[in-house]
Amino acid sequence: MGINIYATLARQLRLKRLQAGLTIEALADTAGISTGFLAYLETNKKKPSLSTIAKLAGALDISVSELFNEKIHNIASEKQKALNKLLKLLQNQSPEDTEIILATVTVLAKRLLAKQPGRH
Repeated sequence: MGINIYATLARQLRLKRLQAGLTIEALADTAGISTGFLAYLETNKKKPSLSTIAKLAGALDISVSELFNEKIHNIASEKQKALNKLLKLLQNQSPEDTEIILATVTVLAKRLLAKQPGRH
């Protein structure tokens, strides 16, 4: 029994959209496709072109391969996404508040590292 790549694509599209905190409308708008078409893609009722897949991956800020592989867990990619979220949060902060936030994140990161087994 072969892998149904369109079923995988449908599941991954929905998962990645939800992980990004996007509505169907927001993702469709960013990717330049209709909300109805995206809804059909997420329910495996339509099959997208390669161009549409590339647009969706771009709109989700992920690689095309992540839409076809349910087992991908790229830590570097996840860390980059977290950094991007932090940068967006810091955009409208004053320099003083930015320093306070950075110091807070640093303290939290050190405490979390200290709690990991095998770390001192």
